[in-house]
Amino acid sequence: MGSSFIERAEAALRGEPAEGVELVDESAPSLLDGVGAPARIALLATGFWAVAVFREGLTHPLDPLALLLRLLALAATLRVAVGLARLFAHARERMRRDRHRLALADEGLLLRTPRADFALPKHDIVDILPSGRGSPRWADVYLVTRPDSGRLYLPVGPFFGHTPQALSQRLLRWRGEVEPDTQAGSRAPVALPSKLFEAAARGEQLPGVAVIEHARGTLRNGPYATILLGVAMLEGLLRSTPAVREALGVVAPAVIALCLGAVPVLWLLLARRETAARTGGAMLLTPAELLLRTRAGVHRARWSDIDRIEIVTRRAWSIALGAHENRSLVLHRKSDQPIRYGETLLAPPVEVVAGLCEAYRAGVM
Repeated sequence: MGSSFIERAEAALRGEPAEGVELVDESAPSLLDGVGAPARIALLATGFWAVAVFREGLTHPLDPLALLLRLLALAATLRVAVGLARLFAHARERMRRDRHRLALADEGLLLRTPRADFALPKHDIVDILPSGRGSPRWADVYLVTRPDSGRLYLPVGPFFGHTPQALSQRLLRWRGEVEPDTQAGSRAPVALPSKLFEAAARGEQLPGVAVIEHARGTLRNGPYATILLGVAMLEGLLRSTPAVREALGVVAPAVIALCLGAVPVLWLLLARRETAARTGGAMLLTPAELLLRTRAGVHRARWSDIDRIEIVTRRAWSIALGAHENRSLVLHRKSDQPIRYGETLLAPPVEVVAGLCEAYRAGVM
């Protein structure tokens, strides 16, 4: 049956008649949608640079106010660079939008992308969720799948339907209801959860278990403000007169060494320590319970004890990232404190982890 629906879907993508297959209409989101306003931030950066240069002309490059202005200018320049990189990535994907195709058959779907074709049987899909990040238009839709399918999710790019929300609703109607397992609540927990984490660390396939990897690249939480301060001070020190450098003595070099050396190294060591404590994954989802591994050991929570699962979003601001969102997965328990897990610590999107947790809790796995 699997090869049959794939063959019919491929025929439909070639423009040939195919029974029981429908093609999802293609769409082209705006190139600037979701990129933000790099031009506005670039104007802000130009203003900071101009005022910083003016202040330096009145004093010297390491004047505290001039240093602060140059720090803000560097931060705005960094945000412009990130915005332009995202813009170029969107432009490249938009130029290849005609190579994104989606065919729905009675038994499954076939997603064609510039990188590869992905065939997904309908019975492997346990949830369909639009991404909560990005703009309302330029965002992926996640097809959350059974771990036994070989993947945890399949992202569908923003090239179908009017909006990601509309596409997810259409795919939910196509998939239909997933019947829960009435015996899910009676399944026994794992006897030795640490052994399960060790098996996951060895790369073994664990039937019925979803391995949620720990995010190894937590670059978003880096000490960028401190690093930018060190860059600003180093650049100012190199342009200062010998008299200013002599007046500062070893104070400026010591602060620069702290900002560009000690603080980043300490952060990397702490991040590595946090990752090492989660060998085998950030969490394991089994049919009976959720397993978490921290430096304090393995924590477990039965699905029957989890009352509600949600994604909590909080607005935040930093000098390097500007205004942004910090999201966390929160699992509310009936008889204990809720479990909170930051999105930056999870390798898969937080929507996918929430969808998998809900599927295990409802017993649809």
